[in-house]
Amino acid sequence: MSDKGVSLLSRVMLRFCVVGCLAVLFQSAATARVLLEMSEVKLLQEQGEVILVDSRSATAFQAMHIAGAVSIPSNETYRQSGRSDLVASTRDMRRLLTQAGVSEHSRLVVYGDNNYLEISRLFWVLEMFGLRNVSIMNDSFKHWRKQGYGTQTGQQAVTESDFSPSLDEDKLATMLMVYLAIKDDGEMIVDARSALEYEGDESQTGIYGHIPSAINIPWHQNLTADFTQFRPVEELAALYRRVAVKIRYTVYCNKGLESAVNYVALRELGMSVRAYDGSWYEWGLRSSLPRGMGNE
Repeated sequence: MSDKGVSLLSRVMLRFCVVGCLAVLFQSAATARVLLEMSEVKLLQEQGEVILVDSRSATAFQAMHIAGAVSIPSNETYRQSGRSDLVASTRDMRRLLTQAGVSEHSRLVVYGDNNYLEISRLFWVLEMFGLRNVSIMNDSFKHWRKQGYGTQTGQQAVTESDFSPSLDEDKLATMLMVYLAIKDDGEMIVDARSALEYEGDESQTGIYGHIPSAINIPWHQNLTADFTQFRPVEELAALYRRVAVKIRYTVYCNKGLESAVNYVALRELGMSVRAYDGSWYEWGLRSSLPRGMGNE
């Protein structure tokens, strides 16, 4: 490696170490742990220090939910016009969040029934709209019920908040940002699709290949074999060990859903990460943009 390359690597490593150390020092004061065990969530609930966010449909919530929880259905956080797989407008998100009584400083824990695609996406959406104290219950509502913990039916009264969410550009990548990240030595792009899609042998969009410089970590590898939980942090660390140390990571998939699972995993590992909402569907339709094939 040239002296210039060594110097750049040294600067990247130094910055990563500084950022990492600061993150550890201030984590308890500034941010929440990402993945929580059910017992931890139960304790927070008993202490009244948390808003439990039910990510399931409004119908499922009405039928039964964790006692005291509020409903923010993940399926209502999508755009109402145009590309229906993209994130909802700030206006629509403000309605959802204020109706649920969420404020800027709320301590939130998202839960569902093992649908970690939608649970993870809601986690990302909440962070993207400026909420900094968000976690996920790394277990299911079904298991919560089996433990005999408190549940309710119907819709409980919630005091609306006056929260005005705004987009956090550090959590949302645009097509231009991804293009610039390809040749940025301080950034890494992570493709959450299957290996066959990444290598260009299959496609859900009709366009084959991947974004150049991206590495492939399929979304399901972040979960246990039965898809009921995220893998333990030491296993996630081993999974991402081949990912070079970078200042920032950008995740993408086909339409911005599967990559949310990778987003959560990287956040659990303490990384700075953002998601490309347009994903391969948007990138692949632009013939002027570069595409990689195989393992290139």
